Amino acid sequence: MLKVDDRFPIEEQAERAVDRRRFLGLAGCAALLAVAGNLAAERGESSPPLEVAPIDATMLTVGEGRAVAAADGREALLVRLSADEVVAFDRRCPHLGCPVLWSPERGRFECPCHHAAFEARSGRVLFGPPRSGLTPAEIKVA
Repeated sequence: MLKVDDRFPIEEQAERAVDRRRFLGLAGCAALLAVAGNLAAERGESSPPLEVAPIDATMLTVGEGRAVAAADGREALLVRLSADEVVAFDRRCPHLGCPVLWSPERGRFECPCHHAAFEARSGRVLFGPPRSGLTPAEIKVA
C-alpha cells in the first residue's frame, strides 16, 4: 500500500516563500553589502603606529622571536634576524586579526588561522588570503 503525504501539493503561499528569484536577489544584495563593508573598512582610519618600548637587543638570540606588549595594549612580535637586525610587526594578521606566530625553522611569520605566511624582513604576504602584509612596529633598540 502506498503511503500518502498530506503535505502535498504545496500551498501557493508556501511556494512563494521559497521563490528562487527572491532568494538569489537577496543573496546578491548580501554579497554586495559584504564587499562594500570590506572596502569601507580598508579605506577607514587606520590605527596609530604600534610603538614598542625600548628593548635590549641582547634579550633575543639570532632566529628567536618574542611577543611584547605595546603601551596601548596591542601586541608586537619581535624577531632577531641577525646579530645586528631586529624586526617587529603588529601581531594581528591583516586578514582577520588572528595572532601571527614566528616560525624559526622556516624563517617567516605564519598565521595559523588560514595558513598565510609573511616574509621575515618586510612582512609582505608570501601566500594565503591576506591582501596586505604585516604592519611594521616602531622599535627602539637599546
